[in-house]
Amino acid sequence: MRLTTRLLILMFLSVIVPMIGMSLFLKQEITESILVEKRDKLFGLARQLDSALEGTYDDILAEEGALGADRATKIAVLNSRLRAVTDFVAMGNAGVGVGYYGRELDAVLTYGPSEQFQYTVGHPIFEGHKGYAVMASGEPMVQTGSLVRGDILNCMWPINRDGATIGYIWSNETLDMIDEQLGPIIERVFLIQILIFFLIYVSLTITMKGLLDKITSIKKGIEVLFHMPNYHIPQVSGELSTIVNTINDLVDTTNLVKCYNKNILEGVMNGVLAISCSGVVTRANKAFFEMFPEFGEDFIDTGYRDTFDPRIVGVIEAIETGLGANGAVSGVEIEFEERIMEVYGNAMLDETGSRLGAVFVFRDITKIRGYERQIQEKERAAMLGEMALAVVHEVKNPMTSVKGFTQLLGRAGIDEEKRATYIGLINDELNRVNRLLNEMLVYGGKSRLEPRPCDVAELVRDAVIRNDWSPYGVRPAVFADPGDDCLAEVDAFKLGQVLDNVLKNACEAVAAKGGGRVVALVRGEGSAVSVRVVDSGVGVPADVLPKIGNPLFSTKATGNGFGIATSRKIVEAHGGSLFIDSTEGVYTKVSIFLPKESKPEGDGAC
Repeated sequence: MRLTTRLLILMFLSVIVPMIGMSLFLKQEITESILVEKRDKLFGLARQLDSALEGTYDDILAEEGALGADRATKIAVLNSRLRAVTDFVAMGNAGVGVGYYGRELDAVLTYGPSEQFQYTVGHPIFEGHKGYAVMASGEPMVQTGSLVRGDILNCMWPINRDGATIGYIWSNETLDMIDEQLGPIIERVFLIQILIFFLIYVSLTITMKGLLDKITSIKKGIEVLFHMPNYHIPQVSGELSTIVNTINDLVDTTNLVKCYNKNILEGVMNGVLAISCSGVVTRANKAFFEMFPEFGEDFIDTGYRDTFDPRIVGVIEAIETGLGANGAVSGVEIEFEERIMEVYGNAMLDETGSRLGAVFVFRDITKIRGYERQIQEKERAAMLGEMALAVVHEVKNPMTSVKGFTQLLGRAGIDEEKRATYIGLINDELNRVNRLLNEMLVYGGKSRLEPRPCDVAELVRDAVIRNDWSPYGVRPAVFADPGDDCLAEVDAFKLGQVLDNVLKNACEAVAAKGGGRVVALVRGEGSAVSVRVVDSGVGVPADVLPKIGNPLFSTKATGNGFGIATSRKIVEAHGGSLFIDSTEGVYTKVSIFLPKESKPEGDGAC
């Protein structure tokens, strides 16, 4: 279909659709206005009839001496007194029907004009008629639909006397009369709109040809731009020249931005990789090619899953998943060819916020991690000095108590009960010293790892099964995707010690808070397996968190800090890492990352 034809159709629709909409809107508004006017009029007539009824129906019956009469006699008496009133109102308002209804008698008492509707007197209204709702609520209502007179607008006014509703008054008018008033108005509106549309159509058709020729010229120029990005569209006269100038300026600006982006990317020291939403590599900088020479230089415009190593593909897919929820992912580490890479990801968005793809930054942090390990060793040496002082303090206190109780035991005349008490206290203090020394031996000593392929998810489940959680009032829940590869080369016994310690700490935190949950999440993440233990317990204060894991520092009254310290040592001996994140009063998360292939630190001892 030609552009001119499409524009004419578009303009036709842009005129006719709003006009039809306006017609329907005007019809609705006019109809509503007429109905509002009719309701006001009909309710006004009903209020007049309410004023004309002085007192109650029983007052009339009492005056006529018919209070004790049967139902038919009462209806006849009331009809005789009120029919003249309703006939008078009905004859003064052509097309209007009015009447009284008695609640106690449940019958039509009058219906004017009576010459047409006298036959309805004495009959009750049908079940579901809104008249019953009016009498029940004591509030006026409007009912539209097919009633005695056909399709009518029926306004019902309650007759309230002394706090009770004794019946209601209706005033109605057929909808045919409303349509007769509305029809000529709508016809005039439609005629005016048709005339306006015809004039607009003629004027648009006369003035369109030159405009469409210019638009066609611009369209052809834009089509050329897809093949020649530096092409400039020929100038046209009139107002459309602004569009041509804007497009040509945009072409120049786009080419300049491309040049700037290329220079910026080439100046970045880290490897940068851009991937579209369909998984196609669209750009890579010089640093990326130098960082991964094994991939060659011909992978631009190819799918990254078909080009890159599975380890790189795995981390890209993991970051892509995170980008879907957060828009940015940072600090994902992988080991690749004896190097440690830190990968960052950011979503590429256009001005409207729509996703275009993602940018990945690869940073070689092998040397940084080496420096960090050296610093950690120095810090550990310094910490051992501090720990020696702390150990002296920890041992001195119980030994002082032992000495004191020993001296008391040496006194003459001490009874057996006190002797047994002192001996028990001496035993407790010596056990405390013994436990401290044993944990120091575990932390400071070395034992060789015996790694073998293990399902880490099963090791976590085993830790939950073999421990008694009843003292804490909470049992850890384990979640692992059956499709995840959670197989890693680990020392099952030593990793079990780590899991026992971390899970018990989490349950103790929940018990200290008085309730909560403990969840262990196990996932395969590229070349590593992660275990995240999250609890909703008391949490750790921000100023205390950096100290967690230091020997002889604990937030528990009976703790000594060796549990987490030893666990971290075992995990790092596997070539993995252990991190703790917490918010006081909210949660604590312990994250353990283990390489799938055994790459123990140092000599593989812990």
